[in-house]
Amino acid sequence: MQVSVEKPEQGLEHKISVTFPSNDFDAKVEKRLNEMRRTVKMDGFRPGKVPMNMLKKRYLPQVQQELLGEALHYAFFDAMDKEGYNPAGYPAFDDVKLEKGEIKFEARFDVYPTITLPAFDSIEIEKTVAEVKEEDVDKMIQRLQEQRSAWKPQGEEQAAENGTQVIIDFVGKLDGVEFDGGKAENVPLELGSGRMIPGFEDGIVGMKKGEMKTIEVTFPEQYQAEHLKGKTAQFDITVHSVQTKQLPALDEEFIKSFGIEDGTIDTMRKEIRDNMERELKRTLDAQNRQAAFDALEKSIEIDVPKSLVAQEAETMLENYMKRLEQQGMPKGQMPGLTADIFSEEAKKRVKLGLVIGDVIKAHDIKASEADLDAFVAEQASAYEEPEEIKQWYKENPQRLNEARAVITESAVAKKIMSEAKVAEVTKAFDEIVSSSAA
Repeated sequence: MQVSVEKPEQGLEHKISVTFPSNDFDAKVEKRLNEMRRTVKMDGFRPGKVPMNMLKKRYLPQVQQELLGEALHYAFFDAMDKEGYNPAGYPAFDDVKLEKGEIKFEARFDVYPTITLPAFDSIEIEKTVAEVKEEDVDKMIQRLQEQRSAWKPQGEEQAAENGTQVIIDFVGKLDGVEFDGGKAENVPLELGSGRMIPGFEDGIVGMKKGEMKTIEVTFPEQYQAEHLKGKTAQFDITVHSVQTKQLPALDEEFIKSFGIEDGTIDTMRKEIRDNMERELKRTLDAQNRQAAFDALEKSIEIDVPKSLVAQEAETMLENYMKRLEQQGMPKGQMPGLTADIFSEEAKKRVKLGLVIGDVIKAHDIKASEADLDAFVAEQASAYEEPEEIKQWYKENPQRLNEARAVITESAVAKKIMSEAKVAEVTKAFDEIVSSSAA
């Protein structure tokens, strides 16, 4: 094998020229053709009796093309070993020549960048801190009550207001003429919900049971129905009922419905607080870990292998398409996206991955079995049957490897945080958890 490598004056992309004997390749082609000969059908010949020269005339280019990729792959990585390179990602093959007795090709490949890690005490990080307060537990209990609330009809003196629900009939008209889709009966509508076009719900505020009223509203210019865009319409409204939301009593029955066997408010508050503190810790750990990584990434300037960025962008595109499919979008209706839209984020991810990898090596960071057991126990504690979750982890090597990766990354972030200039910012529970869910 003859190999020559052209190094760049700057950047990571190298070029390689390789020439190697085609003996093994030719033998594989011949073997494949002989295998085909036993079953291929051609007019005038029984299977297994097709002359080899005719078979080659028709199928030789196809077979060579099928086997050439494998031959180039092995030759490229043999050349890498010979020259002492560790390529980043996959090569791009150029100018492949299949000549009598030898195969020649040129390829472009990236190498990994040399990374000089900064002193962590030069990095500035904003760390978020928060705690679960009694009022946060109160809000959570109220949310649970609201989830099980019911609408209760009120008397004739109850005026509709934002936060109440009305049961209405309405008839929409344009210049006195009813239009399609503008009429409905016994429609429940929570005022202030924003379900209807602007001005519709506001026009009902103040109405009472049995009251009729005509309101005037203008459809938005971006309304979905073409014949209504920007048009001013009149709606005849009839209110059949005004209802207010009734929360269930915070009694033993309500508390037991959440699986709290003793039915006491103290036990309920403790379980809610435990769950909230677990969720807050998980969210804060993730946010602060990312803050440490973002600060680390910004503190280093390196060239990033383009091939790795391209691969990461393709993976991000595939995952995005899978999410759309899981959300019910038919494949035929999916947007015609390319991996380019993920290039910037992919570049950041690749860069950060390379830098974190160097931190792990430099500081010999690893996940111990004790760390892994503690992580799995913490994850399992959020479930009713923790032992089943622990067993599930044990039976899934891939999940255990993912857990090790999380543990290792967390240790990297803690190492950075322990030495960096850290400024703490206190935030409320709702601010942390709601931003995480957004």
